[in-house]
Amino acid sequence: MTIVLSAAAVSVVVAAWTPVRRHPVLLAVGAAAVAVGWLVLAVSGPRWMIVPLGLAVAGTAATVALRVRSPSRGTRTRPATTWSTVLTSLATVVGAVVAGGAAWALPTLELPPPSGPFGVGTSTLQWDTGRPELLTADPGDTRVLVAQLWYPTEAEGVGRPYLESPAVADAVAARVGLPGFLLDGVHRGTTNAVADAPRATGAFPLVLFSPGLGGVRTQNSAWAEDLASHGYVVAAIDHPHESAAVVLEDGTLVTSTVRATGDDEADQRAADDLASMRADDLVATLDRLEEDGVDVRRVATAGHSLGGAAAILAASRDRRVDAVVNLDGLPRGGRPTVPVLAVVAGEGTGSAASDERYDEALSETLGACGIRVVVEGAQHLSFTDAALFLPPLPSLIGSRGRTAGIDAAARATRLFLESALGGGAARGTAAPGQPASPACRAR
Repeated sequence: MTIVLSAAAVSVVVAAWTPVRRHPVLLAVGAAAVAVGWLVLAVSGPRWMIVPLGLAVAGTAATVALRVRSPSRGTRTRPATTWSTVLTSLATVVGAVVAGGAAWALPTLELPPPSGPFGVGTSTLQWDTGRPELLTADPGDTRVLVAQLWYPTEAEGVGRPYLESPAVADAVAARVGLPGFLLDGVHRGTTNAVADAPRATGAFPLVLFSPGLGGVRTQNSAWAEDLASHGYVVAAIDHPHESAAVVLEDGTLVTSTVRATGDDEADQRAADDLASMRADDLVATLDRLEEDGVDVRRVATAGHSLGGAAAILAASRDRRVDAVVNLDGLPRGGRPTVPVLAVVAGEGTGSAASDERYDEALSETLGACGIRVVVEGAQHLSFTDAALFLPPLPSLIGSRGRTAGIDAAARATRLFLESALGGGAARGTAAPGQPASPACRAR
């Protein structure tokens, strides 16, 4: 709507300068479009680009007023009026271009609809693991985890907000050095998942997910919703003091304390330690869900970037894990004896040395049971929801559009899990299928 308003403001200016009899009609149409646009914005809520847009509309009004006051054709035009009209017209065009361009580059987040037959429900879970919290100075702190679940449901309803607090969007923006207001479209976004909807009847495989370094549990909501719509339960974890921000049940905001040092060797060692800690979080989540009665007969661990490394480590440590999905993550140890899917960004890391290190580590991890799927034109963030709200630059989200990477990752994951876990539960299915590749693991 911001783009429409911007175009309407510019059209009014053009109409005002059109030396033809019908331009009053064009002015009326443009003014009506502006009025409707403002009404829609009043209902949906304004975003930051409303400021340059407001200046553009004010400039439009000034331009029209000055043109109306200007002498008619055939008389001498007053220089002051002419220059004022030119300047207000220019301000209108600049404000409209800034507002429209910002709305195009940083849209309000809108998740694509899931492709499966089920509706999607979602709920959150918080618990104290009892493990020491290694990322705080207090030796008495224990690690508290927050997980979000997506699952099949028969219920219908309005999708829940994408984030539970604007503070999370501000923290995510701060992680990449941006002022928080630029990403206001993220916390305004809604999802396709109905909050606390009843779970559909059936036996559903479980997929545990860890986000990227500094990422939050919702960062792959589109991927998770699509899996849930095909009969999977997905549990994504916030990693406190390392995720950009975690909001606890009592409203406490826990922000990241992890910072890069600039020393590559030290940063790599720190990343190894974080991946190991995340793997323990995945196992702790599996323990908690099993205690809560969630079916854990078919389990996959998954993650993006550092979360993918954690998923590999968790599968190496816990024999309940039957498969691994690694979304463009550098492996950091662990040799799981279960099928592993690696979804790889075709554009690479941007460094030949890093690409070589990644390829070697991935080849060693995949072994005889692994599958590598390279998504051409994809960047590292193409597989996350960031592709839906960041500027659509090929260097950020890839060269194939906002949803191509998300769709490719979701499709590859579904096909892989259908083989490795026997597929999700179809409607009415009461018993799980058998994994299609039992020879890949040595129990």
